[in-house]
Amino acid sequence: MASLKGNTFFNNSLFIFLTRAFPTLANLVIMLYYSHYLSKPAYGVYQGFWIHLYIIYPIACFGIHVLVINYSPSFLVKLAAKISRSYYLFYGFWVLAISGAYALLESSSGDLQIGFWIPFLFLLSFATGMILESVLIVFKNIKTLAFINFLYAFSFCLIHKMVLEQGFSYKALFLSLLALTLLKTLIYGLIAGISIIRHRDDGLTTDRSATEIRKLWIHLGFYDILQMIFGGIDRFTISLLLSSELSAIYYNGSVNVPFLPVLLSAAGSAVLIQLVKVQAEDEKANLVKLMNHLALILSAIVFPVFFFLLFYSYDFFAFFLPGYARSVPIFLVYLFVLPLKAYSFTTPLQKLHRGAIINIGAIADLIIAFSLIYPLYKWLGLPGVALSFVISTWLQATYYLICSARLLRVSPLKMLPWSNWLLKLSTYGLLFLTIHSVTKTYFTGKIPLFLGGILVLAVIAISLTVEFKKEKKYGGS
Repeated sequence: MASLKGNTFFNNSLFIFLTRAFPTLANLVIMLYYSHYLSKPAYGVYQGFWIHLYIIYPIACFGIHVLVINYSPSFLVKLAAKISRSYYLFYGFWVLAISGAYALLESSSGDLQIGFWIPFLFLLSFATGMILESVLIVFKNIKTLAFINFLYAFSFCLIHKMVLEQGFSYKALFLSLLALTLLKTLIYGLIAGISIIRHRDDGLTTDRSATEIRKLWIHLGFYDILQMIFGGIDRFTISLLLSSELSAIYYNGSVNVPFLPVLLSAAGSAVLIQLVKVQAEDEKANLVKLMNHLALILSAIVFPVFFFLLFYSYDFFAFFLPGYARSVPIFLVYLFVLPLKAYSFTTPLQKLHRGAIINIGAIADLIIAFSLIYPLYKWLGLPGVALSFVISTWLQATYYLICSARLLRVSPLKMLPWSNWLLKLSTYGLLFLTIHSVTKTYFTGKIPLFLGGILVLAVIAISLTVEFKKEKKYGGS
């Protein structure tokens, strides 16, 4: 696969990851910081703002930030020039309407008291920034994006700290964060404008018709909305129906493991960027190989983290989130989605413009999860709610894998490095089980957690080194 150089793939993945990891790290730091210093009801209200934002902003973006990653810079410029003004006006009205609906939801909260315009402008600038970020990734401004998001993450944490020290106020906090978000979006817009002006034809073309692109956009728009709804509907519902304290407990238990979703998203985007350079007749074969390469690299990170958190979950919460021991059973259930993060199941379908299949899986995912919520909640309580989403997610991944294999005319066994995965799972599982037993037997307090943390970092480093050496030796991409 000479056309798909591994170092290019790795560099693209790394900087896209950093672009999205810095804000994720900032959110994690503040989650830990505020969970210590705010009361559970106040913390629940604070998290409610973000829960609602992350569910609603994909409706405003409607898949545009996902669609643009599929194409070359020159093609995007030409495509944007062909779109009529009426479509731009309609989309602008759409974003304003969604921003207004979000603002009404937040301004109606008697606890927040931040008015209408702060949440309105917040969603408007946040959604615009997400679209511009994807555009800048396509234009290969990835290092610049990483630097901007580092500064954003630092400022995000500083604002939270200053507001808490000077007398906590939701209005002061979100007004300051709004100014920060507007500034980042403005900088994105300026860089995007300069990139378009300086752009020269890269010689890369696509054989996709306008009808195919429009269909993929609509499907990706619906899918992105469904995914965000699926990823947060349980928290959203609980935040509305249960007390703020229970909402905070469930939120901390159901929160995604930091950085892994970001890593998966970055790797998937890097795959799509790499395949822009591939000729149509070679696309399917290269897609299978590149997805296998992706699975080897991601599993070297995801699997050790899975077993570390599985065995050290109570130690982890006792150290980072004291007072939230009731969140651990919820966390343990959600943890079994984690192995699926070692593969981007929708990337092949997205590249093949099979948005309909993606949405069928997403809708089925929601239907199955909701059909299981009530009986599993009656059986297990809040962990049962988590289990319903875990079961449906595994079924969805299986469906996507089978459909991708059929479209690529290969066996599902060829889509994943099964033997490599089974070896890693058995090795890492036995290793972390042994280390956990030994450390808990001979050490007390925080020492077992620290030793486990050192081990997981060492295992990831060794596993990645082994995979990269194998790639170099055998010429994998």
